[in-house]
Amino acid sequence: MNTTEAEQATMRVGAAVVEISPPAGTPMAGFAARTEPSTGVHDPLSVRALAVDDTCWITVDVCGLHEDTCTRIARGLPFMPEGVAITATHTHAGPCVMPGRLGGHDPGLLEEIVVACHEAAETALASQQPATLQYGESRGVDIARNRRHPERAVDPPVQIATFSDARGQVLAWVVLYPCHPVVLGPENRLISGDYPAFTRSVVEERSPGSVALFLPGTPGDINSGHPADASYSLSGSAGRTMEQARKIGEHVAASALGTQLLPVFDSGSDSGFASGMASAARRTINVAMNSRDAFSPAELSRQWEAEAVSADPGRRSLLNGWKQWAVDRSPDEKMSWRAPVSVFNWQGLTLVGLPGEPFLAATEAIASELEGPVFVTGYTNGCPGYFPSADEYDFGGYEVEDAHRYYGMPAPFAPGSAEALVLAALELAGELQ
Repeated sequence: MNTTEAEQATMRVGAAVVEISPPAGTPMAGFAARTEPSTGVHDPLSVRALAVDDTCWITVDVCGLHEDTCTRIARGLPFMPEGVAITATHTHAGPCVMPGRLGGHDPGLLEEIVVACHEAAETALASQQPATLQYGESRGVDIARNRRHPERAVDPPVQIATFSDARGQVLAWVVLYPCHPVVLGPENRLISGDYPAFTRSVVEERSPGSVALFLPGTPGDINSGHPADASYSLSGSAGRTMEQARKIGEHVAASALGTQLLPVFDSGSDSGFASGMASAARRTINVAMNSRDAFSPAELSRQWEAEAVSADPGRRSLLNGWKQWAVDRSPDEKMSWRAPVSVFNWQGLTLVGLPGEPFLAATEAIASELEGPVFVTGYTNGCPGYFPSADEYDFGGYEVEDAHRYYGMPAPFAPGSAEALVLAALELAGELQ
């Protein structure tokens, strides 16, 4: 590679971490049946920012972030709004920070997160230096399971991207593995990043001083092997412990670190990928919601109240939450949502940020249509609920029938919504490429 090509292959990269330790007593999100607050912090809530040229990707160790919060964060940064993506890692051991969804929010803590996002992004921007990009992926991780169809084998790859300085020292990592960060069960009351926190720690130890971001992918139907409705109970989650989260996190890290890395820009080798400058685009589309309930919210509330009389404590907590959902409903509610879709291109590495909880099929549909390495993640720039693929609605289940209540949404998203997100992402990626 000559000097001109080397310059083209270099981007300006900086990364930073800001940690927050929510006090004991902080309400926790992630399980509708868990209403007791946190008892402490196992590992701090981290806000991580990666600034690549004029773009910035931020991750926050929470179950979800409201789109209004993400907009507010982006508008307060020295980047164009379309050049900022904010992803919740979707840990189910994080605090409640989502107004009107997932158990509500702690206003003071939410403000602290907004400030931390600004601090991390500005520090990352100020620390930028020339860096080169490499990418790799590894299959056979054998952690992810289709929680809706246990008989269906899945083998999503763990993906890794590295940014290294002129000495070859890694400055920043991006690791993606599409498996719900819900190893820790509903009995857990310690704030934690779940298994991704352990993955990041192992990766960062490989290059002291580096910063690792974890992206959760699109695992709306994928976890480590338990049904989604296990969250309806406060017991019976044997094995979903901090030790198990550590083992899974370290295994994912080992798989990522063991992969062969290739330059994303390498004009002199057939193994390299196409080049390009860091760029970004965003589009907002309307997605519809359709009720699947046979009864009105008022009638459902009466049924849930009757059931709660003899229900176990976990189920009773869930039913009380659903009754509140029914109370909050209005006949003139808007049955659509404005969904933001973000696409970044970092010199041939495509990153797609989708909102909410898309199923794994969304990643497969996008990656199969694009050239070069592709990261696809959900929980980005807003989290209003699940986006199942159209063929999953006939199977029903938590993600299709019930989850919208915990999310505080009037109804599930209509069939075809996930496919509309995919189409928007592909069109944006085509524009950038």
